[in-house]
Amino acid sequence: MSVNLYESRQYLNEYFLFHYAPPREKCPYPFAPRDAVRFHERIVPECLQPIRCDGPTRGLDIGCAVGRLTFELAGVVDQATGIDNAASLVRGARRIARTGQVTIDRYDLGGATSPLTITLPRGYQRRRVRFKIGDAQTLAERPAHAVLAINLICRLPRPRKFLEQLPRLVVPGGQLVLGSPHTWLPRYTPRRYWLRAEEILELLQPAFRVVRRRDLPFLIRETQRKFQWTVSDVMTFVRRP
Repeated sequence: MSVNLYESRQYLNEYFLFHYAPPREKCPYPFAPRDAVRFHERIVPECLQPIRCDGPTRGLDIGCAVGRLTFELAGVVDQATGIDNAASLVRGARRIARTGQVTIDRYDLGGATSPLTITLPRGYQRRRVRFKIGDAQTLAERPAHAVLAINLICRLPRPRKFLEQLPRLVVPGGQLVLGSPHTWLPRYTPRRYWLRAEEILELLQPAFRVVRRRDLPFLIRETQRKFQWTVSDVMTFVRRP
């Protein structure tokens, strides 16, 4: 029986901080890279083109964790669904959607923690979002007008299986935003299934065309003095007719 490495209290706390905390709470040091603390706010306006459709629009956020990007997506579609295979993260996303805030334990130094209340930013369309547990490699969702999969593929056991589903998950003319820092690790993905960016592009090329590609940094706080600074390779595709 496989163990989901993201089913832990530590990951839940770190991801709430990463997704929702104000920049000063994510990293108070003035010399820190400031553009890396607004990662989720940047994806939709910088990587997604305007969505044009006569009827209601749908969006999918695959690998949503605790849901910040699902809320961002709900600002440009009528209904946004966040999907993750970690039940604790999905429950966290549902909780903040329902209550508007959560209190987490922030890791400081020497194993000590301090409480921090995380609040959902104003203006979010809470009625437009829903969250569900699901495996990104075996999705049964209806096609959507915008599909986001950010920092996901290099944490999947079989990333090619996920990529092969994408043509049926995006409506013709719809958009796919795929981001990854390509930090492949054997504990998540067997080495024989690792993919280079060029291989990902080649797999998607028959059904999609690339319209934008950019590097977006992000910062994850682990402790008061330890942070992950990473750069995601974010590609925007349009589904061919």
